Amino acid sequence: MAELTMIEQQMMAKDLSPEQRMLFNSQLSSSLKDRNTVLILSVIFGGWGVDRFFVGDMGMGLLKLFTLGGCGILWLIDIFIIRDRADGYNRDKAREILSGVRMMTA
Repeated sequence: MAELTMIEQQMMAKDLSPEQRMLFNSQLSSSLKDRNTVLILSVIFGGWGVDRFFVGDMGMGLLKLFTLGGCGILWLIDIFIIRDRADGYNRDKAREILSGVRMMTA
């Protein structure tokens, strides 16, 4: 999965009014998770599940916390896939914000 691009954000907000678009962009920019930050967290603190907590995956974060990264196996796997999890989080958050903006101003 690729990073959430500016073009993709514009496509999501294309049918919004200027006020709605401004609200969407401001909320989205404050809630996006940086892919590189998540990767650094995964490398340094991944054994304790900090990376999964950061991207909102509480269940897997707790599993990694209580098993010390699945004895290192889950930690190693997450180093390779955590950036995709951050991209998924960002897309889900964008859809959530978009629906909230549409409901608030409808």
